[in-house]
Amino acid sequence: MSAIDLLALFRRELELCKVHQGETMAVLSGPGTRPDYVAAFIAAGQQLGAEVFHLSLPQPVTAFRQTPTTAQGALWGITPLTGHRSGVEILKRADILIDLIGLLHSPEQLDIQKAGTRVLMVVEPPDILARMLAREDTRPRVEAAGRKIAAASTLRITSPAGTDLTYRLGQYSHSPILQYGYTDQPGRWDHFPGAFAYTWPNEGESEGVIVLREGDIIYPFKEFVRGNVRITVRNGFITDIEGGFDAEHLAHFLAAWNDPDAYAMAHIGWGLDEMALWNGISLINKETAIGQDGRAFYGNVLWSTGPNTDVGGTRNTPAHLDIVMKGASLYLDGEPMVLDGDVIPADQRVPSPGAR
Repeated sequence: MSAIDLLALFRRELELCKVHQGETMAVLSGPGTRPDYVAAFIAAGQQLGAEVFHLSLPQPVTAFRQTPTTAQGALWGITPLTGHRSGVEILKRADILIDLIGLLHSPEQLDIQKAGTRVLMVVEPPDILARMLAREDTRPRVEAAGRKIAAASTLRITSPAGTDLTYRLGQYSHSPILQYGYTDQPGRWDHFPGAFAYTWPNEGESEGVIVLREGDIIYPFKEFVRGNVRITVRNGFITDIEGGFDAEHLAHFLAAWNDPDAYAMAHIGWGLDEMALWNGISLINKETAIGQDGRAFYGNVLWSTGPNTDVGGTRNTPAHLDIVMKGASLYLDGEPMVLDGDVIPADQRVPSPGAR
């Protein structure tokens, strides 16, 4: 993508975020940030009349605790901003923060949001950003999903392979996380791009069995599952993983964190982005993309493990998996949101071409 096209794309994104004359906009970068993203966001913010500043952080000198991976999109909550109090205080003064390093699941991001700063994370390559830029109907459909989550007391997922897992809701579900690819409200976080809705279960109240099958996706591996994996969940934690190589691979990765919270059930939800590609991981550079296609594609069911600090919980762990199921079903209080991979509620479905 040319510099001119990138500038136009980022200006359109900032317009969705309602960046305007008189606002203060911060651009946060780190050692691995693309310089063209920094330059394009600064220029786009200035074109819209914002007072823009750029905070570039070095690689921290302090060694963090041992982790089994530092791959892109695999280590969450530990960033160049970790423990950097002066940096946090500076960023809290901005109306909007463009996060080009990935602050997700970090206490620093939560502090910045609490100050009223809206936060937009942008780390995917340009072609994915352009293809998945939010459409006119994206936000209303995601917000409709959020209303369903907020009113529900149980969430159940099933699949043809034998999945049957129930999450009890209520402790965190009154404020579901809604992603539609931009943020225009004080203190709100979003990730450009992607459209999906999710929540967290009550502590210790997830029970059942998940059976992954060929074509499901495990992040941060950014790989398709090639054979069935049977995962048993008791009292909110994974207690057993059975199967062939995929099961061994998954079990080994979880154990390598040496952290009981790595096995905790975390967020659960479904994808609503018709421009996201199920097979996107076959087409990306795994060193530069984190995989929003797989996480957001229309009709997926996505469940995760690890942290819950985003919604006020106490599990502050970098051990985090996103696992995406294709062709599964998700029910709220018995009502299908997704049925065999198809979004069911009319206010969440993508309008047919004739209805647009």
